[in-house]
Parts: sequence; structure tokens; C-alpha cells
Amino acid sequence: MNAVTVGAIDHVGLRVADKERALAFYGRLGFRVDPDEDAPAAKAIGLVNDAGARIHLIYNASATHPHGNVLMDGAAKLPGYTHAAFVVHDMDALLRTFERWGLHITEGPMVVANGRRRLCFVRDPDSNVLEFNELLRHGDPPAL
Repeated sequence: MNAVTVGAIDHVGLRVADKERALAFYGRLGFRVDPDEDAPAAKAIGLVNDAGARIHLIYNASATHPHGNVLMDGAAKLPGYTHAAFVVHDMDALLRTFERWGLHITEGPMVVANGRRRLCFVRDPDSNVLEFNELLRHGDPPAL
């Protein structure tokens, strides 16, 4: 049997209700429109940042669910993608930026993976969950 080789993740698709609101939010995170990834007929637009991380905004959500993210906030744990995760170089700087923006940290920061990662979670305006990871050098004490 031949194994299939899968490379790096190309992008994460995030369903949003308001294209302009989502563009403004992700723009603050350093994402910009990739002109080669605009598909108005599909109601999707690709964004990329300077590090090459890519997301696609699918702007066809009917509305933000009144009870939050249906995959994360309901009692029933339905199958599906739960979050996108990004690497950052300085968690403390990110946390200060989120504080200035008034963006609520929903979980963390916390150190996991035997002290090799420091992470936190936030929600975008449509309740999509975003995880941010600072990769710690093994043995370095985490900044808390």
C-alpha cells in the first residue's frame, strides 16, 4: 500500500458573518488580502501575513450564533474544526496588544508541552477560536 505524503497546511478557512468586520480584525493581526485568492462568487477571500500564514474568510454565515460557537460552546460536542493556531515570537507583547485592543483572553496564558509552549486563546468577532503559541526553548523559565 502506498502512503500519501501530506505537506504543510496551506490555509485555514474561517466562516464569518461580516466580511469587512473580519477583514478589519484580521488586518490588526497582520493579515492582508491576497489578490490571487479573492473569489467573490464563492464568498471567500484569502489573507496572508508576512510570515506566510494563510487564512481564508468565508463570508457566508447567516449571523453569529446567539449562543456563541456551536462547536465549542454547546453541551453537545459536535465534530468539526475547533480552532486555528498560530505561532508568535513574544507572548507578552501579544498579550499587551490584546489588552490595548480590549480583546478578551478566553483561556491562558498557560505553559504546556512539558514547558515547550506558552499559549492563549481568543475569539474573533464571529466567535471563531484562535490559539497563539510562543515556542519556548527547552529549559527556559516561562514568563508569567
